[in-house]
Amino acid sequence: MSNTVKSIQLFFQEGASDKVYNATIVKDGDGYTVTCEWGRRGSSLQQGSKAVRVPLAAATKKFESLVREKTNKGYQAITEEVQPAAVAPPEGEGSGSKVTGKRARVGVKAQLAEAIDDEGALDRFLADDDIVAQQKLDGERVLVHVGSGDGLLVTNREGQKKAIDVAQFAGLSYLPHGTIVDGELLGSEYWLFDVLAFAGDDVKQRGYLERYEILDGEVEPALTGDMRILPVAVGKKAKQKLHDKLRAASAEGLIFKEREAPYTPGARGAAMRKFKFLKSADVVILENAGNAYLMAVYDGKKLFEVGKVFAGTTNASRKALDAALARGERPVCEVRYLYATDDHQLFQPVFVNTRDDKAAKACVRTQLVTTSRKVIVVA
Repeated sequence: MSNTVKSIQLFFQEGASDKVYNATIVKDGDGYTVTCEWGRRGSSLQQGSKAVRVPLAAATKKFESLVREKTNKGYQAITEEVQPAAVAPPEGEGSGSKVTGKRARVGVKAQLAEAIDDEGALDRFLADDDIVAQQKLDGERVLVHVGSGDGLLVTNREGQKKAIDVAQFAGLSYLPHGTIVDGELLGSEYWLFDVLAFAGDDVKQRGYLERYEILDGEVEPALTGDMRILPVAVGKKAKQKLHDKLRAASAEGLIFKEREAPYTPGARGAAMRKFKFLKSADVVILENAGNAYLMAVYDGKKLFEVGKVFAGTTNASRKALDAALARGERPVCEVRYLYATDDHQLFQPVFVNTRDDKAAKACVRTQLVTTSRKVIVVA
């Protein structure tokens, strides 16, 4: 007899995306568990549990929430009438185009950074004279298009109009019409690190250092208020000095850019790389919280919750964690994270492995490292 109470199969096809998401409510001992599978269509799927041995009403609520979340993103249910195409349709003609309420793109998409995560690659980038470096900021990515008069159009990384008080960017108002700048909003300060057009002249195809010269020589003199230019480090010595200062200040990381590379909207590639200063911590797993595993550390004799982790887990590790939790155990795991917030919640945690060699009491709050969000100026 099947333990399945309810199930659904969903798919999303558009452009390079061809993926599926399956959700099922199953009878599990005295309760009900919501299981899910996801991944590229036709490949081995990832597996997980979103609610474990909960009452049927709670399992149904989680199941419906998952389905609603996916369909809001454009996923479609597989039925007799609706089936995935043999090949995903082109961008704008597939699942994503069926989403209602999606904001239109009114500006330029931001160029994105590709991640590098090993120290060997870091050393190569620091030594390469064809690559420059800047501080990686922990703010809000914003592009500003300067129009006629006092008109400013503020967009996000997708080129969509941003719901924000444009008065925050009044310090850009003296820039000539037809200027587009890219930067990061940190509190009230806007740190510019690129220019895509100046006075109607499209400069995206010029190399980065040439664009930075426009930013520093033409844009900077017109800035007022809290508008700033993010410094750039050129050459091995300057990059190493910036790296050392940022490490010492517990900053987020570095951005590397090829000095001759053009600005490619929406692209993520070798022209722009990011290296994050990751930290490591040992944590106690308290429960499968439905969408991730609840982590905690000891603050004296009491457990202090530090957030949830799901990234980095695999089918095998999730199965092992769920089995240990079902036995009443609280497994100890190592996680990497970008930083701990001021209230000691781990930001961007990634599961590494379980630590059978470490006692739960050794997972203490004092191991957590916060970060500095200030811009570090290297003299």
